[in-house]
Amino acid sequence: MKSRTVVALTVFCAAGLVCRVQAEPVQAEEGFSYADVANLEFAFSSGAGAWGTGLTIHADGTFEGNYHDTEAGVRAETYPNGTRYVCDFTGQFTEPVKVNDYTYSAQIQDIQYMKEPGTTEIVDGIQNIYSEAYGLDKAENILFYVKGAPLAELPEEYRSWVGYYDLTNTSDTELPFVGLYNEAAQEGFSSYMQAEPVQEGQASSIEEELEKIAQQASVLREKLNQETLSQDDMNRIASELFMLWDDELNSMWSRLKEILPAETMSRLTDEEVAWISEKESAVAAAGAEVAGGSMQPFVENTKAAELTEARVHELAEYFR
Repeated sequence: MKSRTVVALTVFCAAGLVCRVQAEPVQAEEGFSYADVANLEFAFSSGAGAWGTGLTIHADGTFEGNYHDTEAGVRAETYPNGTRYVCDFTGQFTEPVKVNDYTYSAQIQDIQYMKEPGTTEIVDGIQNIYSEAYGLDKAENILFYVKGAPLAELPEEYRSWVGYYDLTNTSDTELPFVGLYNEAAQEGFSSYMQAEPVQEGQASSIEEELEKIAQQASVLREKLNQETLSQDDMNRIASELFMLWDDELNSMWSRLKEILPAETMSRLTDEEVAWISEKESAVAAAGAEVAGGSMQPFVENTKAAELTEARVHELAEYFR
């Protein structure tokens, strides 16, 4: 499905076993440690439910993530449910090195893909085209910008990815999150706090799980009601609102594949592909009404969040 997804870390060892070795936190000479971002999710996306890459980083500098994009209309007799560009990856960053008071530099020491980039496979009637990790591709230096970095001193190419292309349209002067910038490819990630997972004993029903998500959504909507917000601020918060529901949608989808009979999952997959196509059309139509204006990302993300929230509640019925 077309969205930004973060997957669990998977490291493949000998004899096909899956394991993970936890090393000590990797810290720069001054002030920055991967432990500082271990509770964050990094996102690189176009917004409004199109393609996206999600990335999490652990205290020892290892990372994991997923990229995918879906084209429901690209189909054939052998893959009637459309085409998906996808990759799941894991890797290791080098020790971060201080560049200045708000920037640290690292390299990708190693990156591994669960499926060989460039290969294809048909799964559940969908053509999977396996790719590299968009956002980390062609990487040389990976720059980390600490929260509070002066926006005016960050590259315009980075700011354009994270909602700060035009500094005259925002009251912010500092980066409100930790940023990640693939300098060579000029590709930038924003970050936000990971939603706390529902632990065993904490939530006894899907209703409690959805209530937690709804509470987080309510906080974001309250922010949108602040009169002092710039349009860039509103665009960014609307994007966070969409990603909140999109994360829950992907979490549900992963669990449904584990609990539903194959026949039911096949039917639901067809339904999901159709829903994705309808959602994309509705988001595009909403954006077209203000095409080219500064409100377009806000309108598109708001519509995407609305539709995704509704879809989450539809899928929740399968857990009841």
